[in-house]
This record gives sequence, structure tokens and C-alpha cells, in this order.
Amino acid sequence: MNILVIAIIAVFAVAAALTIIRMVTGPSILDRAVASDVLLTMVLCALGAEAVVNHHTRTLPIMLIIAAVGVFGSIAVARFVARKEQDR
Repeated sequence: MNILVIAIIAVFAVAAALTIIRMVTGPSILDRAVASDVLLTMVLCALGAEAVVNHHTRTLPIMLIIAAVGVFGSIAVARFVARKEQDR
């Protein structure tokens, strides 16, 4: 295995572990929402890195779906929090 691939795996693994910890321990819904967006972005970047290392584009549709899910999830959480703030 190439040293670059090992470094990419290590960095993404550490970042994902820290993000999952933030998702679990985040004191507010916004902390958890941001952590889930970061985790989706890391998965997207990991898939992109894998595609670059292996010289293919098979993961492009998956990457597009992940990006769309992340955007729609952020919008849903923002609307939920905005509604909750109006109720106060």
C-alpha cells in the first residue's frame, strides 16, 4: 500500500472518530447537526480520494447523493431550530 493512502486513511479515521464523539456529546442540536455535516463531508472527501488513487469515476453518483442529503439535512435542521426559536 502506498504511504499516501495510509496517511489519508489515518487522517480520515481520526477526524471521523472525533466527529462522532462530537455528535454523541454535543450539548445542542446545532452541534450535532454541524458534526453530521462534517462527517458527511469527510465521507465525501474519502470517496473522492479513493477515486483519485484508483483512477476511476464509479463513486461520482454516490458522492452526488451524499452531497444532496447533506444539504437537505442542514436545511431541515435549520428550519426546525428556527421554528423552535419562534415558539419561545
